[in-house]
Amino acid sequence: MTSRLLLKHSPLSRVYRDFPTQLTQVEGWQMAAHFGNPERERHQIDVGSVLADWSHIGKISLAGGAIASGIEGLIGREELAAVTPLKSYAEANQALCRLTLNDLLLLCQPGQESQWLETVNSSPVSVINQTGAMGCFALAGPRRDEVLERSTAMDLRRDRVGAGSVVQTTVHTIRCTIYRTATLDILVHPRSLSESLFTALMDVGIGVGLMPTGLEVLPVRFEC
Repeated sequence: MTSRLLLKHSPLSRVYRDFPTQLTQVEGWQMAAHFGNPERERHQIDVGSVLADWSHIGKISLAGGAIASGIEGLIGREELAAVTPLKSYAEANQALCRLTLNDLLLLCQPGQESQWLETVNSSPVSVINQTGAMGCFALAGPRRDEVLERSTAMDLRRDRVGAGSVVQTTVHTIRCTIYRTATLDILVHPRSLSESLFTALMDVGIGVGLMPTGLEVLPVRFEC
C-alpha cells in the first residue's frame, strides 16, 4: 500500500470531506470512488447528469513545429495529419487532442504518463508533464448539455461540436480545454481553480439533478 505521506491528492480533497465520500487509491493518487450513494449516482448517469473527478489522469502538453517527429511512437504521421486543429484521436486508454497545428494535449490513464514521456521524442518538441498542475472533470449523463449551457457562453450544441471535438473556452470564467466524446465532456483546467469550478458547476446543475460521482461509478475512458 502506498504510504500516506507519498499519496498524491486530488485538488478536490477538501471538497471530499463535505460528502460521505468513499476514497480509493489509484496509481498513488487518493481519489473518490463514489460520493456516498453509488446506486443513485449510477441512476443519475442514465436519467440526469453527474460530475466525476478525474484529476489523476496523465496530461502532457507538446508544442513545436516538429510535432509529427516527436510522437511517431504514439501515432503515425498519416493518422496525425488527419487530426486537424480542435479535433482528436482517441483509444480507450488515451486521447490526443490537437489544440492548434503545433500544439497537442495528450491524455492517458493514470500512471501511464511515464511510459508516454519515454516514447515521445522531446528533441524536436517542447514536452511538459502537466499531470499535477491540471485538474480534470468528466461530465456525463443525458442532461449534461444543459449544465454546460448554463456554464459557458460558447455554443456547444452537438450538431456543431460533435464527438471527437476539442474546444478551448471559459467555463464560469475559468479557462478550460473540453474534449468531447459521445457520452462524456472532459474538462481539463488549472488545478488551483478546481474547487471553484466544481462549486460553480454543481450550483448551476441543481436544476438538472447534477450529482458528484467517483471512479467506481464513472471509470476513466477516452474513446469517442
